[in-house]
Amino acid sequence: MTKTTEEWLRSHHDSHVLVPSQNPHQALGREALLALAGDLRADFVLLLEREELKTGALIESPCDAGFNLSVTVRGLLPGNGETVFRGSAYYPHCVERTHEIVKNLTCQALATAWGFRPSGQLEIPSSLACTAGQITPASIR
Repeated sequence: MTKTTEEWLRSHHDSHVLVPSQNPHQALGREALLALAGDLRADFVLLLEREELKTGALIESPCDAGFNLSVTVRGLLPGNGETVFRGSAYYPHCVERTHEIVKNLTCQALATAWGFRPSGQLEIPSSLACTAGQITPASIR
């Protein structure tokens, strides 16, 4: 999810992305992370959450061989941690837990949070999952 998010942010011209260590022994707590973001004058702190359940999918539940996967992104203000934007994505049925599915859910959650796609049930071809709102650089003449 982190790598997909970094790529998505950079393709939408958010060029300065700081990713804290993913080592759980060096991880910053929420308050320390918000304070660091304030010190760095960051516009926001982006939290990524993935939930994997064996029940609760809208169309089928329980999920025998698959999972009810969802991804949520939240943008928090540095300093006070107020949520300023949010997006989430899920499939209505149980799915396999693959890199491609998690990537597509992450892109959809980001596109929803930034307002490039509406929330709700959408059929999006996998080839377009990460392209919403992407700005193609002008060609050089």
